[in-house]
Amino acid sequence: MTAQEQIINAGLRPTKARLAVLNTIAEADSALSHPEILERLSGQKEIDRVTIYRVLDWLTEHHLVHKISGENRAWKFQLSQQHKLHAPLPPSNIMMSNNHHHAHLHCTMCGKVTCVHELEPHFPPTLLSKYQVSTIDINIKGICLECSAHQQVC
Repeated sequence: MTAQEQIINAGLRPTKARLAVLNTIAEADSALSHPEILERLSGQKEIDRVTIYRVLDWLTEHHLVHKISGENRAWKFQLSQQHKLHAPLPPSNIMMSNNHHHAHLHCTMCGKVTCVHELEPHFPPTLLSKYQVSTIDINIKGICLECSAHQQVC
């Protein structure tokens, strides 16, 4: 499924900026920060820093991407519920859910962030009955394989 189809299937209007940002996030192998997205879209004169902020807010609001807290309180963004646009869409009630309940691996050297959907938190029902939980943010910090290999070479 393309970025345009994903936006249209969510009942929304695709624009050049929305498609460019969503495609940039989808093509990345890990979550991207605003500056990383800006750098990747630097060749498109119609898309500036403020436009990217607005599009990221819009994509997050409509649950097409989710925010991951990164280093120094900087957000990173990744596709919601799926990693590739070509993957089948989940049912619309899941797509529009604001739930973000999985872990993230953060490389402390290069800043790469990867979602780990296989690791989901499990809390006692008595604890969760006291709160309406909308998101759970579990961050696992360490060094990715690429940085680890680079360290061993140096």
